[in-house]
Amino acid sequence: MGLDLWFFEQMRALPDSDHYETTGYFRKVNPLLYWIDRHVGQVYNRNLMEITEMHLILLLSDLQSLTPDNCCAVFPTIEGFFYGYTDYGEAYWQDIHTLTRWVKETLDTFDFDKNRLLFYAWW
Repeated sequence: MGLDLWFFEQMRALPDSDHYETTGYFRKVNPLLYWIDRHVGQVYNRNLMEITEMHLILLLSDLQSLTPDNCCAVFPTIEGFFYGYTDYGEAYWQDIHTLTRWVKETLDTFDFDKNRLLFYAWW
């Protein structure tokens, strides 16, 4: 049990389809859950939410602005029974690096006109 975060791709032409392709997966990256909740909309367990290109641009900007001095304000961790780490140690910065790389790749390759990017959290 824990915090699992997915990004899925769904064709815009088939909005009622249950067919999704996984484009990203993050385990116990609770600052991402908190960021989505603050910037996209309230996150509910096992509920799909659309993430726009502008959301990803804002997320990338926040990720690239992080320093040890501002990380707890810009991209804070959150406490929860199974949300993972809450400190700003090595695991935090590894997740920031991985997430930043994924956001950049997604912005470079994802066709937002043809497809929807969906976020899904399970805890």
